[in-house]
Amino acid sequence: METSKAVQEAYASVREFNDIAGNLTNVTDEGVDNQISLIFEELTETIDGFEAGDKVAVLDGAIDLFVVVSGLMQKLEAQGYGVAEALKRVTDNNMTKFPPLGALFGYDPAFKLRYNEQYKRTAIIDGNGKIRKPLGYVSVELNDLVPA
Repeated sequence: METSKAVQEAYASVREFNDIAGNLTNVTDEGVDNQISLIFEELTETIDGFEAGDKVAVLDGAIDLFVVVSGLMQKLEAQGYGVAEALKRVTDNNMTKFPPLGALFGYDPAFKLRYNEQYKRTAIIDGNGKIRKPLGYVSVELNDLVPA
């Protein structure tokens, strides 16, 4: 199965689970806080599995993280957050971190450049493997997607 289709189906399944459990009715800040605690718990288990070399635990942890993060997004949506629009804005904005090759100027020479021929874009990568923002990068605006 194509991954993007599997993600869509899994997100819908998480919503069904949360609807059945009543997790999306009258969502409180306490409910959101509880969901964040679940994310932390699943992340810790995933890290433990990775450090133990348990590949099954890592895969299970990754899926569990998807489930609990999806649940958090659904709870925020139930509270009036513009989750779908925020997801689009953030992912679109992330792509602006990859400038065209000719637009690279003023970057730290200690950073590695990785040019992707298919997309005609360049990744600027620091010594820890983190993607760095290019000069002139503009952060995404989400204030209008948060309930008053």
